[in-house]
Amino acid sequence: MTKFARLALALAAAPLAACAGQPVISHGHVVEYYEPQMLGYPASKGGMYTEVTGNPFQGEKAALDRQVTEAFEVAHFGPKLAFFTEKPTDYSPAYRTIVLFNPAPNANAERLCSSPDRPQAPRAAGEVGVMAALCSSESRLTSASGYVTGAQGPDDPAVGGLLRNLGLSLFPPAPGVRRDDTDIIVP
Repeated sequence: MTKFARLALALAAAPLAACAGQPVISHGHVVEYYEPQMLGYPASKGGMYTEVTGNPFQGEKAALDRQVTEAFEVAHFGPKLAFFTEKPTDYSPAYRTIVLFNPAPNANAERLCSSPDRPQAPRAAGEVGVMAALCSSESRLTSASGYVTGAQGPDDPAVGGLLRNLGLSLFPPAPGVRRDDTDIIVP
């Protein structure tokens, strides 16, 4: 292999290596009537219930649940809002968040709020996929999907970055204009 060919190969591989550990939000959706002020209602009721399905890591799921809620608390637009995963017995949420780790190819963000069927599929070691939705009763207000590679566990900074980016996509700063499920357009 010539010196030029080795250099070309190295330069071509560099962007791929740079992406390892970098979170990617690949799909997003926001309904036309979403407003960040909507989060004021769950904030006034003590917080937002967050249902976390799946655990891409070996070990206790509580660490992953904690990562999700802590990330969402610092990465959303709107009023100060607590997130929790333990559902109180008397809690009837008008709004809730659903997070699905390692969704299967047939998982559908539009049905996360209305269907208990949340299919999962294994991923390559270190790859974490996630799909989430902000729900108003059984209706989806916003949703986003993403992934990160090279993740070592729930406390890995790459996982925290993925979840914070997911939170910013789920709770955007302004109403969205829906074009399709791959674009979020913020005026």
